[in-house]
Amino acid sequence: MPRLGTMPAEIKIDPTESFPHLPKAPIVEAAVDIRARAELPWEEKAIAEQLKERLPEYPVTLAQHAFQQHFQFGSNQPPQGSYQELGLKGFRLQSADNLHIVQFNRDGFVCSRLAPYESWERFSSELFRLWDIYVEFAGPSQIHRLGLRFINLIKLSPEHQDLRYYLVVPPLTAPELHLPFVAFLHQDTFAIPRLPYFVNIVKTIQLQQDLSVGEPALIVDIDVSSEQPFALEDGILKDRLTEMRWLKNRFFFGNITTEAVESFK
Repeated sequence: MPRLGTMPAEIKIDPTESFPHLPKAPIVEAAVDIRARAELPWEEKAIAEQLKERLPEYPVTLAQHAFQQHFQFGSNQPPQGSYQELGLKGFRLQSADNLHIVQFNRDGFVCSRLAPYESWERFSSELFRLWDIYVEFAGPSQIHRLGLRFINLIKLSPEHQDLRYYLVVPPLTAPELHLPFVAFLHQDTFAIPRLPYFVNIVKTIQLQQDLSVGEPALIVDIDVSSEQPFALEDGILKDRLTEMRWLKNRFFFGNITTEAVESFK
């Protein structure tokens, strides 16, 4: 990926740095995506039985299959398509309280926590418990890609419709026109110097079709990723997620105003 501008000094990540605790955090989904290939036999019936036995608190289970489509184009002929099933991709499980969703896939593992989000400690505890089960079933030896994503949905209260109340750098209309926003979408991707991380942040407005039944909302979607492979050795995964979470917090609190942060406490 090309990097524009002057390379800044190395960023010092401080895992001990504390950030404000937000009892009313606007997080609607927190997710960790770990890409790792299964190296043990991936048998649908055996895995389904083991998941049911090991995770009774996740009663909703859905098998997911992979598919592939091929299209052939010829002169003066309509496109010819073929459809091929590639077999079992994995399983999607949902907890009885509908707060956690986990995917055990042939090519990776995904764990999500839905609102209300409580704390990183509680989310990561469940994440690593489920990851250990995936490692036991799939037997991967290496992680190829790691992603940490937090989606925040901030409802715009009637008394604070101006995005300047929420965003440190809000969108601006043409000078002196003062036009209302119909839509707003801003995306940035940053490389972290001398560290294997990228941060993608998307800010946009979610408008209700009928404003009488719901308030418009500001979405702040922060995705921290690393595509540098590493072996499954003790501590590396937790260390990387700790650093990625620090980056996520830095970007969140760096983009949201003090007034908005105070409203989440």
